Amino acid sequence: MAAGGPGDHPLKDILHFDMHVFDDECDAIIRELSTYMSENDMYDSIDWFSTFSMTASQLDEFKEKLSQKLAALKNRGR
Repeated sequence: MAAGGPGDHPLKDILHFDMHVFDDECDAIIRELSTYMSENDMYDSIDWFSTFSMTASQLDEFKEKLSQKLAALKNRGR
């Protein structure tokens, strides 16, 4: 069972422990998303467990999905 410390989950690692998880751009998008969504909503709405051993193209696809989610949230707030 996870204890909630560093390395347990990429979302916690980025938001609570300020760790580098994916790449600078992706981690920054996740941090910005957290200003629009609760951590629970982020946890539930993103497929985190497919992200642990990503290829470069999978990372690009993941980053694009996060960017689209962020853009939609920003547009909704206008």
